[in-house]
Amino acid sequence: MREAIRELAAALETMLNLIKADALPTTPEAQRLMRKVMTHLDESSDQISDSARSGEILSVASALNRLVISAREQILDDVVTASPLPDHPDM
Repeated sequence: MREAIRELAAALETMLNLIKADALPTTPEAQRLMRKVMTHLDESSDQISDSARSGEILSVASALNRLVISAREQILDDVVTASPLPDHPDM
């Protein structure tokens, strides 16, 4: 159960950090991943809160954490891709 809570906390912390950084998904792939995260979170909230299904919580939390990390990585990749190349003087 502790591992499940850690997975959920990590996923929520990552999402909160993205919000704090105004790291909005701007490309279609990043938007798709964030929609998938939100859908998964919405659909799994009953499983997470149902104590009779506690054995499923870790797998649900791990899947959610993986989705959030994928979305974060896509957002970061998009930001790097959209950034201009650094202008370094000739050495």
